[in-house]
Amino acid sequence: MEIRILGCHGSQLPGCNTTSFLLNSTILVDAGTVTPVLTLEEQVNIDYILVTHTHLDHVRDIMFLADNICFLKKDKPLVVLSTPQIIETIRTCLFNGIIWPDFSLLPSAEHPVLKFEAITPGVTIKLYDLSVTAFSVNHTVETVGYVIEAAEGAVIFMGDTGPTDDVWDIANKVKQLKAVFVETSLPDGMKDIADMTGHLTPASLSRELKKLDTHKIDIYLYHMKLQYHTFIQKEISLLNNKNVCILEDGQIVRI
Repeated sequence: MEIRILGCHGSQLPGCNTTSFLLNSTILVDAGTVTPVLTLEEQVNIDYILVTHTHLDHVRDIMFLADNICFLKKDKPLVVLSTPQIIETIRTCLFNGIIWPDFSLLPSAEHPVLKFEAITPGVTIKLYDLSVTAFSVNHTVETVGYVIEAAEGAVIFMGDTGPTDDVWDIANKVKQLKAVFVETSLPDGMKDIADMTGHLTPASLSRELKKLDTHKIDIYLYHMKLQYHTFIQKEISLLNNKNVCILEDGQIVRI
């Protein structure tokens, strides 16, 4: 499994992109930043988008991706997958003909650019040679993470989440778990705001990682607010956890 980091930040400044991970060149986990990074040929190659939640920094480029590939005669629709509520929100608030055209009807209802498919947390689906299972996390809006399993091993994308027990219970049951991608959005001095907005700080991340049964799993951090990046980096370094790595845009992780 190859995971290309298109964007890994919790806010946007020049050269720093919002959250999007490209798996094996064909599957996106979130679509905060796609079109400024990928060529048209790479964009057309994407077949599925797994959405964690509806906040704009995770879904914005679905709109521009659909527009870019609309007239390139892709053989099949680009499939957007998430829970029924998340799908409904995306359709109602973004692809409503007012904010953006409804690309599930364009260029025609018979041959649309986009197809929306609802999935159920806890129910595994197959996307090519990957097994994908959504699970609910603790955020301010309905949000899911994803367990993605391949023959080489499994990874977990936590989505945006505050402290929780359930997701780590799930992680402890995943066979051949190789890596966890988890957010750390704010510094410890902003704990109250992090709790209010459903995010983690370095201290709360440290407490969460203690819920893992093993300490041999790679932990990749993303979604840091750029205004506080230096503070968060320093606090992460003080954890003295050699398994923790702060992601960078453009990085490639291979499982």
